[in-house]
Amino acid sequence: MNEGEKPMKRITLTYLAVYLLAGGIGLTFLPAFTLDLFQSNGDYGDIMPRVAGMLMMGLGGLITQFVLRKDYTYYAYSVYIRSFFVLFLFFLYFRSSDPLFIVLNVIVLIGLLPSIYVLVRERNSEGSAI
Repeated sequence: MNEGEKPMKRITLTYLAVYLLAGGIGLTFLPAFTLDLFQSNGDYGDIMPRVAGMLMMGLGGLITQFVLRKDYTYYAYSVYIRSFFVLFLFFLYFRSSDPLFIVLNVIVLIGLLPSIYVLVRERNSEGSAI
């Protein structure tokens, strides 16, 4: 790995951890406020947003551990899964017309696009070293 890519990996994973933790805390403890903040016009009840928040906090904690340990072993997987999430969030938007899914996509894409750039550069530098 190029030394210049490590800070970018750390930054993009930190962004991922922060939005997972912040969104998770919001959905767990203030679901109505958080859904309003995310421009939701759907009715998700009180329980499912809290479950989603709990899962987001768990994932955010896991990503935080990767950042703290400077462990980038699963960096590529984080890019692949977030790419899937973007596609699925678009699907959910087209099914529901709830702006929540556009807002979530913007949040994910802000971190995903630089992550893709870092991953492509890393793959290209590995290929050119052979």
